[in-house]
Amino acid sequence: MPDTKSKNTVAAAQPKANTTPKATGPAKPKPKPKKDEVRPLQPLHSYSGRVGAFGANPDGVLDRFQLETADRTHTVKFPPHFGQELRTLAQPGHEVAVLGFLETTPKGDEHLHLVRLDAAEATARPLPPTPPAAPSAADAPTISGPVAELKLDPKGRLRALLLEGDGTELRLPPHIGEQLAARLAVGAAVVASGQRRTLRPGEVLAHPEVPAPLTVELLTVGAESFLLR
Repeated sequence: MPDTKSKNTVAAAQPKANTTPKATGPAKPKPKPKKDEVRPLQPLHSYSGRVGAFGANPDGVLDRFQLETADRTHTVKFPPHFGQELRTLAQPGHEVAVLGFLETTPKGDEHLHLVRLDAAEATARPLPPTPPAAPSAADAPTISGPVAELKLDPKGRLRALLLEGDGTELRLPPHIGEQLAARLAVGAAVVASGQRRTLRPGEVLAHPEVPAPLTVELLTVGAESFLLR
């Protein structure tokens, strides 16, 4: 007599076929990349007035002047490489018209950024700068002298040393200044090697008699020498 119990056991062990149809719908589309943000149009304003004093950036290169209009004085900012051309067209006391856009700095100062200058002799506007020339050996000197002044940044960190004599400014990275602050004081003798900030085509120094700043790469204080990186 056949063993029906064994057959039933085998039949029960076989899984039933899944007859539920699989979803065959289209695959979910990949998210589309975001389109580039469109920059809004920059409105420009024209101001006429008299050129006042010129000003410079921290490198001592001219990058602004005062424009005295009928109702107020504007600080006009221009690219440093435009300084030479601008000075040939406009000197303090000259009447000019400036086309530009206004911008308020994080400190709350309002600047008029120059886009075009209309002077008596010509019209000019800043073009892209010319690439700077490769530095020469004269731009990488070694200088020495006693410290005349310690210069701090707005956060109170040591950022530069001013030497006695010709007044060369030795610039230090902020994280380096913090580490050297305890070793440096007015009167300390230092020896520094590094790269001078060279003028790029079109730039004008506010005070040509002052040496260009030196970004320090090697500094000796007393008997200790440090590689600044």
